Amino acid sequence: MISQSAWLRRHITPVAKAEGLTKKGNVLRLTGEHGDCAVLEFHPHLIDRSMEVFFVRVSIVPGPQRAWVHRDGWEIAQHWLPTASAPMVQWELIPPAEVAYEPGADMPSRGYWAYGPRIDPNDCARAMVRMLREETIPEMRRLLDREQLFAEVRAPSPWIRRRRPPGWAEVLLKVDRLSPAELEPLLQRVELDYPVADEFIAWARGYAANRSAGM
Repeated sequence: MISQSAWLRRHITPVAKAEGLTKKGNVLRLTGEHGDCAVLEFHPHLIDRSMEVFFVRVSIVPGPQRAWVHRDGWEIAQHWLPTASAPMVQWELIPPAEVAYEPGADMPSRGYWAYGPRIDPNDCARAMVRMLREETIPEMRRLLDREQLFAEVRAPSPWIRRRRPPGWAEVLLKVDRLSPAELEPLLQRVELDYPVADEFIAWARGYAANRSAGM
């Protein structure tokens, strides 16, 4: 049976690269402006020795979101490749029933892709490529537009999980484009019942001030 790394190289990587994504390991990335990135990850799930079982997740990672998450070591972390450790929104790619490991299961098990004795690797690849081309990569591109991303945070689609409330998201999506004075009205809308809200507001003021000073 073909390994997942070989399966990715044979079937998925050429399509992804043709669409402008870059690959490292089992992670594909689509780069936007301002340090923003859409991260597509393939995660093996070792539940059946006879099959390759995995799930696939997309994370939209704006540059300032990464700076906030890695605030204690940003001088070093800013040189790392973006990962799913700093998402603003995420979603899983749900396989068609014919290439799902447990098509009748509830989530999250319903989200496991598979190939092996009862699912042909080529069928799995064709289903994945179709989804990437027709749905996933266009959605990744759409959400690298910050206005579109903020609209999704305010009113998430059923399949999308947001990782920041709207007030925080608005600040993170504009903090690198506004002066400190322009940022203040947005800070008044930050949800204060969210953990470390005071620290976040102080960080945002400092981020905007440092950016303005460096311009």
